[in-house]
Formats: sequence, structure tokens, C-alpha cells
Amino acid sequence: MSPLTELLRQATAHELRAVASTAFAQRLARGEVDRTRYVRLLANLQALYAELEWALMWNRQNPAVAPLCLPELWRNELLQDDLRTLLGPGWYASAPRQDGVAHVERLGLLCDEAPGLLAAHAWVLYATDLPGAGQSGAGIARALGLRGKEGTVFLRHATHLDGAAYRAHLLDTLDQLRLDEASREALAEEARLAVRGVHALFEALGRNLPMAREQRERVRSGGWWPRPLALARGMS
Repeated sequence: MSPLTELLRQATAHELRAVASTAFAQRLARGEVDRTRYVRLLANLQALYAELEWALMWNRQNPAVAPLCLPELWRNELLQDDLRTLLGPGWYASAPRQDGVAHVERLGLLCDEAPGLLAAHAWVLYATDLPGAGQSGAGIARALGLRGKEGTVFLRHATHLDGAAYRAHLLDTLDQLRLDEASREALAEEARLAVRGVHALFEALGRNLPMAREQRERVRSGGWWPRPLALARGMS
């Protein structure tokens, strides 16, 4: 029997590639995201991580959940710091988090009815390479006129602790869970749902994106569409 984390990796490979292929994820990687969409991303992720971390703590007496309560990996406070920088002290009231409502509601349901499945969401949100997370944040900082690390703490995964070591510990913890085949498959399906939730968020953020910089340059240079005169000659 393969380790649980390998099962989860294989089960979500297609969905994770789909997230990375979204227009918004590609713009984020290049640091070409406007302030409004960047704030929407952080606000929806903050709601998501806050709900997951609350659910894990609420169920910390559950033997299937207790080993997953690793505050060293948690992201809610990092995202709050970024949103406070971008929106000011009243950030919570003005943070646009409607794009992730269904995903947050799913976590609330699991918290009450199936806490064991929270492990799948912990794996997705802390142990996979989601777009944007882990980058230097320099491109976003330049694009938005931010100073130093302010506003990009989440992207940089800034922490005084060894995040890589705790991530490895989480993976090892998941692999040590004693689960029957049905429980393993249920976690795999839940992990797919979790990644699809992230994909839905990135798709929403990518709607009506303005033309990318390289596309604008192609249009200006005449390399994007065939020139009308050339078309007319080809038809004559």
C-alpha cells in the first residue's frame, strides 16, 4: 500500500496542474496582478485558512485530527498582516471574500460532521505548491508599490520557524495515520474537492483580466493580428 501522501499527490495531480494553468496563477507568478485582485486573493485565502485552522483546533481532541494541529504551519495570521497593510486597521469589514464562500462552508460542514476529512484540506493548503505561495514576493511588491516585505508576507511564507521542517513533519504525520482503504479513498476524494475549490477561486480571479504586458507589446508592434493591408493582398 502506497503512503497516504503519495495517494493524495497522484489523486490531485490533474487538479493542481489546472490551478497552475489558470490565467490568474500565471500572472501572479510573473508579479503582474493588480491591487484589487491581489486583495481578493488574500481575503479569500484568509477566510479559508481561518476556517480550517479553527476546525482543526476545535477538533484537537479527536485522535485523527490532533496530530495535524501544527500552528507552526498556519497562515491565517500572516494573511491578516498582509490585509491590514493593504486595507488598513479596518481590513476585515472591507475584505472581499465572496469567491471562496462554498469552500469555507465545506470546511465548516466537515468540522461538525466529518473532522477526519480535514486532513485532506490540511495537506492541500500546507503541503502542496499552490500558485504564488513560496515566491519572493518581489514582483508583486514592485507592481503594487509596496515596501520591503509588507503586504507579501503570505507569499514569502515568512516565519521565524523552519517551515520546511514542519511541512515534512506534516507529511510524515499523514503517512502514519492508520486508515483502512475506504478512509484513504475518502481522503483522496476530499483532496480533489479541496483543490477544485482553489481552482474555482483562481478562475474567478482570472475573469476579465486586462491584457498582459507581452500581449500589449505584440499589439503595439503589429505582431498580434495580421495587418489589414497584408490580409487585403492575400485575398486579391
